[in-house]
Parts: sequence; C-alpha cells; structure tokens
Amino acid sequence: MVRRTKQVSQALPSTLTVQQLMATDYRYNYGPAELQEDWDRLRRSRTYKSGSQFKPGMKLCQHYCDNFWDIENTAGQSFAQAWRDPVIMQRVLDWGRQGMSQLWLSWIRRAVFMNASLANSSFYRPHFSKQLVEMHGASQGILYDPCAGWGGRMLGTVAGGWQYHACEPNAQTHANLQQMIQFIGAQNQAHVLCQPAETFDVSTIGPVDAVLTSPPYFNLEVYNHSPDQSYNQHSTYSAWSDNWLKPLIRHCLANLKTDGISAWNVMNFKKHDLVTDVIDTHRALGWHLVDTLGFQTPLANIRKLRNKDVTYVFRHVSYKPPQPMVTFE
Repeated sequence: MVRRTKQVSQALPSTLTVQQLMATDYRYNYGPAELQEDWDRLRRSRTYKSGSQFKPGMKLCQHYCDNFWDIENTAGQSFAQAWRDPVIMQRVLDWGRQGMSQLWLSWIRRAVFMNASLANSSFYRPHFSKQLVEMHGASQGILYDPCAGWGGRMLGTVAGGWQYHACEPNAQTHANLQQMIQFIGAQNQAHVLCQPAETFDVSTIGPVDAVLTSPPYFNLEVYNHSPDQSYNQHSTYSAWSDNWLKPLIRHCLANLKTDGISAWNVMNFKKHDLVTDVIDTHRALGWHLVDTLGFQTPLANIRKLRNKDVTYVFRHVSYKPPQPMVTFE
C-alpha cells in the first residue's frame, strides 16, 4: 500500500492502473511536526478568511479521525467500501483521465463520493468555533457540544481559551478524540464523554456560555450501527425530529445563559426541512436567529442558505449587546 506522510493534493502517475489506485492509501497522514504547525496556526489566527482553502487545525481532524471514511449511506455503502470496488474505481479513473491532464488524490476522493452516491461528508472547520468564542466576547467560558463528531469544534474552542464539554456515542470516534486531546495537551480543557447527548444532564456543567454543534442529519450518514445512535431509535425523520432533535435543543437552551450563544450547523437534505425545525424550536423559546457562520453567509440571503453547510447563530430575545465605550480626544 502506498503510504503518504504529507501532501494532501498528491499527484498520481498518469499510467496508474485501477489495481494500483485501489492500493493507494486515501487517508490523511501527517507527521508530528506538521500537526503541531497546524495547531499553532489555529491558535495564532485572528483574521479569518472566507475561502474554502482556509482551514487551520483541519489536519488534526483528518489525521486522527480515520473512521470518517467508514461513514455509510442508508444502502450500507461507505467510502472505504467504494475504494475497494473495481467497477467504481475504474469509472472514477476513466472520468479523471477524460477531464484532467494530471490526476490528483484530492480530486479522486471527491469523485469517489459522487460515483458511489455518498453524502458529501465533511469536517467542521476549527476556526468557525474559534470565531464563535470570539463573537461571544468573554475571554473564558464553557462551550457545550452535544455531538462532538470529528473534533473541529473542540479544537477551535480550546484554541480560543474556553472549556469544551461534549458527548460522543461512537466509541471509535471518542477514542480518536482522546488521542487528539493528548496531542494538543488539552486534558484539563477538553472533556468528551462517550455517551449519547440525550442521556447527559447539561446542568451538571452549566449554565454554559455557548452551545455549538452539528447534529446528525437523521440517517443521511450512518456512523455505526450501535443502538445508541439517534437514527437507530426512530424510523422516520418526523419521529427523529420530534423525539430527539427538538428535545435536545430545548434541553441545551434550558442550560444556556441568556446572554450566551446557541449555534447549530445544519442544512436541509432530501425533502427534510431541518433548518426550519432548528429555527422554529429556538424561536418558540425566545431565541432569535441573529447571524451565520460559514463561507460567505450573509444573513440577508437566508433563503439561499438552507441547502448549504451553514452554522446558524441564535441569541435570546432579552440579550442586549454591550454598548461601545465612548472616548473623547
């Protein structure tokens, strides 16, 4: 198997056969020095670019969470399985040769997702959560993430100087996050429980200063087949939304300070209006949509955002932003 130690955009030989392509390691593999450099870049960042290539801290998520490639669709197909399928990989190889003079591993990965009819899974950008911490304004605080995922929100929160508390029911993902915590030396700042969010009482750590998460989109992505996963407990989207998502939002808000921030990374998918469910549940409890985080996501274009990967930011109706100090010369 071809092992990589650096470049994400690895150039592949033009004479590559499908068997050689299938033997290529598609995973992200970085050395300790490169990972440390990426972590330091995230901590130093004070200005945040909106382009898709700006992603400080992302290498840590990619390196440690290699079970990302095992996400399945409802048909049971995963990226890892698709990479071992010679029919899919030959189609990808032919497609690449027809459209490009040079084959790149980064492009091959995207093409496999498309050809295997997989959801376009992604890692949450760590700098988004660091931005959210800075948006709050407090130098120290507690952020709660009911669905920890691949570690992006954890990294950004810790880099911003806050305490991070989270739940993650997937045992493999939890173990990966613990390795990440060890690497960045955040054992006293990042606390991830290996349990479903619906079994955790947020009041034991609250009231918290911010809630930030990216919940599962019902069964769009199947992370594993454990009964602890929310999509294994409900047979339809409406049942999942009514009995898992909305109660989770309500529990988080009940333990969030009224001057805090609630932020949910969601998008509509298939025929399901997940964005409206999140916005309406917040509004019913007095939390209004005030901002968004993402790639060029002005709130004025909210109708166009619902099918894009966006973090929706809510403030309580009683919240009044601090008035700027008046100075005289």
